[in-house]
Amino acid sequence: MSDLSSRLRAHAARLAVVALPFAAAPAAGQSQADADLKTISAYALTMPRYKQYLDASVNVATAAAKDPSLQARFEDFGDKSLSEQIKVMDGMPQIRSAIAATRLTTRDYVLTQSALLQAAMAYAMMKGTGMSVDSVAQKASVSRANLEFYQKNEAEIGRLAKEAEARAPKLPDDDDDDDDANDDDGYDDSGDDSGEVDE
Repeated sequence: MSDLSSRLRAHAARLAVVALPFAAAPAAGQSQADADLKTISAYALTMPRYKQYLDASVNVATAAAKDPSLQARFEDFGDKSLSEQIKVMDGMPQIRSAIAATRLTTRDYVLTQSALLQAAMAYAMMKGTGMSVDSVAQKASVSRANLEFYQKNEAEIGRLAKEAEARAPKLPDDDDDDDDANDDDGYDDSGDDSGEVDE
């Protein structure tokens, strides 16, 4: 799962907790990717759901640590469409139960994860270029509300992500990725892990 961990950190997903690849826009067919991007952009991030997501991520990491064979099931996970990602996770009872224990559905988990990465990368773009929220929202096809949520809650998102990471078991392949994760927040590509998601 070294590939998964490097993706998480390299793409500003400091959450080693998750142990799954984030996907802002799954690389299925272009029309499917466009449809998925619209679905992700329409998904509202909120702090209550973000906290559920972190708890679910700790549970998922725990399940993966107990059964390393699960990791192979996530091969090319980020290249799948949203519906395929949900199907993969639903097909693993341990993962499905880990998420359900937090009262999230696998669909909410996948969409929260994707919306978080999308908002984090858009926020990084905004910080790195000095562009306005409106300009970045339009250019990146990201929800303005999610981008503002990330901007407003950047510090808290990072703090909660670090707390969650401390609660999660360390996966074997995470050891080599520590250098890629020097952020205070959950995500980094110049931004952090903002991800509040309400239901």
